Amino acid sequence: MRYAEVLLNYAEAKQELGTFNAADWSKTIGALRQRAGIVNGVSALPTKVDSYLKNTFFPTVDNPVLLEIRRERQIELALEGFRFNDLKRWKSGDLMANVQWTGIYIPTLDKPMDLDRDGTADVLFYDGSKPIPAIEGVTKVAVGGANNSQTMTGDNHLQWGKTMSRKWYDNGKQYLYPIPSSALVLNNQLGQNPGW
Repeated sequence: MRYAEVLLNYAEAKQELGTFNAADWSKTIGALRQRAGIVNGVSALPTKVDSYLKNTFFPTVDNPVLLEIRRERQIELALEGFRFNDLKRWKSGDLMANVQWTGIYIPTLDKPMDLDRDGTADVLFYDGSKPIPAIEGVTKVAVGGANNSQTMTGDNHLQWGKTMSRKWYDNGKQYLYPIPSSALVLNNQLGQNPGW
């Protein structure tokens, strides 16, 4: 467990309990922002709701502090496997089905690119036939085509999975995991979670 996760868990828990204050902000969210080199919003609690964050992701949240804690959690823990469980905990699973994916900007096709900026090309996006010869260490990604989940927009944004359907069940089934049948057999007092 990273220390950043501990700070974010602490901040969220204190805010949900209604005991979060400016000192808590400074030692949690403020500390994470300072470590990242951010100079604004490190010591004072936010007082204004970010309308984009509220309208796009959390329309039922009116608390500017809670919104900023959720934003910081999303940024700090990006690609670490927390988002799905966070959305379930916040009862925001519909975001997984309703938010439009906008993709990443690709400046050009058919040219090796250095996405991680380490000085070595690592990916080549192409449309049509797969480029030959192979380039050592470069992953080739096809864009477009009937069998691809990647599509390129007119303004060069590569969108993964836009054509794939995503569903979040209205009955709340996906907020809980099913209780294993082996546990149900061992204890007949247990009932199955709703929807399972």
